[in-house]
Amino acid sequence: MTFYVALTVVCFVAFMADMVLRYMEKIRSFGMEERLHNIKGRTIPVEDFIPHNITMVTVFGTAMGVCGILLKLLAMHPFISFPITVMAGSLTNFTVMHFIKPLLTHGEGDELPRSADLSRCSAVCTEDIPGDGYGRITVTYKGGKYEFEAISEYESDIPAGEPVVVLYREEQFCVVEKRTELLKILTEEEK
Repeated sequence: MTFYVALTVVCFVAFMADMVLRYMEKIRSFGMEERLHNIKGRTIPVEDFIPHNITMVTVFGTAMGVCGILLKLLAMHPFISFPITVMAGSLTNFTVMHFIKPLLTHGEGDELPRSADLSRCSAVCTEDIPGDGYGRITVTYKGGKYEFEAISEYESDIPAGEPVVVLYREEQFCVVEKRTELLKILTEEEK
């Protein structure tokens, strides 16, 4: 019981701290998203059940903790309750990623279909992109403007207002580079 209570408290506090840092202090990345993002299953879409960022890790832990507390109150044996709590955390992640998040982003009106290919699209940097961190860009795609978090491919600092080119799009962010930087690289390769 102590494990589940501690897990719930720690994850809930971490979730609240994550929300404060992301939305009030505008901190976009904690360095872990890149490692969690590229988990893919071959036949079963495992990536739908595994947390992809710090926020989802805290949601996963909180769901596990709450479910564990409830199962302990029902006097269920730990060998049975622990796998059930892991499944509860995974199902919570699946629910948040496929039902709750799309409802929230659909209400905002800025959700771009996953099938949309943004590679080689022009964009404008709206928030400074440090070489080792995240910033924001605005992409014009088929008449609509969409905002994405973005990182620099060659780890160069990109100031706000700089025209950039989207090299490719991952699930939650775009990988970009300055248009002038790309032209330099392409002209050097031709020589």
